[in-house]
Amino acid sequence: MKKRVFFYIFIAAAVLLLLLRAEEVIRYSEEAMRICYELIIPTLFPFFVCSSLLVYSGFGSVLSRMFRGIMRPLFNVAPAGAAAFVLGIISGYPLGALTASQLYKCGALSKAEAERLLSFCSNSGPLFIIGSIGVSLYGKPGYGAVLYAIHILSSVTVGILFRGYGKSRHPSPAMELRTEDLPLTEVFSRSLRKSVESILTVCFSIIFFSALSRTLLSIASLPPLLDAAASGLCEFSTGVLKISMLDKSIYEKLILTSFIVGFSGIGVHLQVMAVTADSGLSLKPYIIGKLLHGTIAAALTAAAFAMIKPAASVFSPAAATLSASSAVSVSMIAAAAAVTAGAALIVKLTALAKK
Repeated sequence: MKKRVFFYIFIAAAVLLLLLRAEEVIRYSEEAMRICYELIIPTLFPFFVCSSLLVYSGFGSVLSRMFRGIMRPLFNVAPAGAAAFVLGIISGYPLGALTASQLYKCGALSKAEAERLLSFCSNSGPLFIIGSIGVSLYGKPGYGAVLYAIHILSSVTVGILFRGYGKSRHPSPAMELRTEDLPLTEVFSRSLRKSVESILTVCFSIIFFSALSRTLLSIASLPPLLDAAASGLCEFSTGVLKISMLDKSIYEKLILTSFIVGFSGIGVHLQVMAVTADSGLSLKPYIIGKLLHGTIAAALTAAAFAMIKPAASVFSPAAATLSASSAVSVSMIAAAAAVTAGAALIVKLTALAKK
């Protein structure tokens, strides 16, 4: 009941803020829509399609089995948890958390194992970090590749740190994830529908939280650095864009960006809360895990780029854009690489839950 009262107060305050500062809300919403059009859609949508094709074609089960052997030794999680791990490092927020919740609900994981999994399975996808950050914001795909490698290494580190979490140590029953045998025309049709739904969810979440947080922050009139950091803590894609526009060295901007992407922002946390709400899982390990993830990622980024010594980008951060065709090309290349690395298994979990 207390949570519901807090939620009502938050919504009432948000509505009041939107009414009192409507002009700013409209301007910030328009800017967030431009971010989605110029950065998010070109770099993420092709990957969503490729990922969905893997999901519905059944190829994901083969890739999942490739990662099963590391789950118990590294993370003290049943092999079935590989589904959420692969999804988290390949498909982006919040699909890894959703898969962990579904694995628990269908009995493939114990509650303690599912909560351990939540601490490290919800990650940003490669196309956002390599495409949107590395290419579109800094004009250096290599920077994005290094940031993505650090992002995954930090996630694995958090998972190892949480392997002892929870009192329940009993192993979960061995379960095989199954998938539907669909014709290729249906696979492609479902993939497009799911991809459109996913990109719309991501974009409108960005628009809402960006407009709300930026309107709130405009009242306080913070210095640029604090404003960028606060924006990132609220909505991480807007935050990384603001960070790229700071009058700071590229080294400092990459470190702060790495923390923000690792932490992922309140907007993503609310999405995770929504997809796990009916599971009864505690989000305490998730929240602590994301704080650790951001901190570890920032430290590793500082160490890595101290050796690399990044140069200033030849692109203007203020422009923060590539042509749509260039962004799509980079996205498709990264998506093709992702096909060989892993895919989501949501359909398999749904099919299993029906049995």
